[in-house]
Amino acid sequence: MTTEQKRTFWQKHIDGWQQSGLSQPEYCKQHDLKLANFGYWRTRLSKPKPSNKFIPVDLGPNVQARVSLPNGVRLEVPIHTLADVLPLLNRVAREGL
Repeated sequence: MTTEQKRTFWQKHIDGWQQSGLSQPEYCKQHDLKLANFGYWRTRLSKPKPSNKFIPVDLGPNVQARVSLPNGVRLEVPIHTLADVLPLLNRVAREGL
């Protein structure tokens, strides 16, 4: 089951519980649901879904990006090179180079 299918499944049950007038434990018992799972999804679905939209920002040609690594190393690179630098840092972190 995909995450979206899980969201739909649990949202239907949360809506059903709210309309039922039953307590959460009683609703879960009648529908053979684990109360802990029901509570987890009720909390998760009550939070707004994060937006994956980015807003373009013009930073100009001379802006620097500062990257601090867990090992204490700090890099400062021109922002336009960041897209090339980050995959290299990720590779170094994975492979321990």
